[in-house]
Amino acid sequence: MTSPERRMSLRLAAALSATALFAGCGGAPADDPDAPLELSPADVEVLGTSESLAVVQDMEVLPDGSVWVFNSVEPYFIGFGRDGESLGAHGRAGGGPEEFPMPSAFLAGGWEGEAWVFDLRRHAMIRISRPDADWAEIPLRSESLPPGSIRGGMNLVSASVRTARLGGEIIVPRARPPGEAGMLALRLSLLGADLVAVDAETAATRTLVTLGAVLDDPSGGFVPSEGGFPQWYRLWAPCGENLVRVYDRVRNQLRGFDGSGSEVGPVDLPPVPFTEVSARQFAGAVFELRQAELTGDVRGRLGEADRQRLLNQMAQGVSGSPGELATYLPHYVDFRCSEDGTMWLHPFDPDAGGLNGGPRWLRISSDRVARDVLLPDRFDALRFSDSRIWGVYRDELDVPSVAAIPLPAG
Repeated sequence: MTSPERRMSLRLAAALSATALFAGCGGAPADDPDAPLELSPADVEVLGTSESLAVVQDMEVLPDGSVWVFNSVEPYFIGFGRDGESLGAHGRAGGGPEEFPMPSAFLAGGWEGEAWVFDLRRHAMIRISRPDADWAEIPLRSESLPPGSIRGGMNLVSASVRTARLGGEIIVPRARPPGEAGMLALRLSLLGADLVAVDAETAATRTLVTLGAVLDDPSGGFVPSEGGFPQWYRLWAPCGENLVRVYDRVRNQLRGFDGSGSEVGPVDLPPVPFTEVSARQFAGAVFELRQAELTGDVRGRLGEADRQRLLNQMAQGVSGSPGELATYLPHYVDFRCSEDGTMWLHPFDPDAGGLNGGPRWLRISSDRVARDVLLPDRFDALRFSDSRIWGVYRDELDVPSVAAIPLPAG
């Protein structure tokens, strides 16, 4: 008789998408162009911190050098000036006139030199970088973009939604309406998602890229199983003034589309040599999915003892060879670009727990030269410029600070 835990792990395995993992590497000299570039903790420049900082969900670096962070708890938005001075902390949960029922992510690239957040429930962009000014909002509601149609497609545990500015328009991901109910309909709606350009003045929309038409289904003959949580990573980012790139898992490329939706030359990625994960690594990767099914949440519902017990049960029930298990996990868990067109991909780390990345990022320059970059431990990257990596650094006591790491010239 198959145990419930074994059946669940098999359903989880069947529901995850077919990809591979990125390999680890050694600490070769940084002056070797083929070796990983290892950035030192001594190079971390701390801008500022606040007692209100919890988990930073997103970050925006504005043209004047100020930085705003999207916090996981109230106050949602905390600002720092270019010299580290406090610019304020604000943002309350709720459905009131100036409250945020479900803030999801910053508008990458900003708007009018300010920081804006997309609120999923309000279905609007809201300016947050001027807390003392009048409330400013860009509604996104239209006949072709009704409330509830904007979805992240990053993974089903997170409510995060990637949004970006491209020229004079705002780009959002729109799920295609499902034709039937159930898990299959959800899968098809995410696979068939569109990147939609919204005119901020008129709310008029146009389809920039239909992902279901240009990207192959990475799961092949996937058949959804009862209780499964498929992960559909739709990694995309603006990579310049008039270019959006999307990660294509099947071709192992970064596909490019200009402002008219026409495709430009793809960027070929290095091969992914890591093709095996252990049962314990697999269980650790999908643990949050199992916890979400059991508790309806992924945080704060299970104590450490219960967590370890469930994790051990999952690992014992995992079926499949290390090579087969590796095919169910994502290549990358984040994709960002700097304004000069440098591309940054964050490989999935099988030892990190959850569907997360580790200290390694893959940097692809605008002339398509790829190199691994190793960030210091406890530094989480959120924004990239041509000269700096911006993010959050946690010290030995786990106190978070907004920080940056300068990039070596050239």
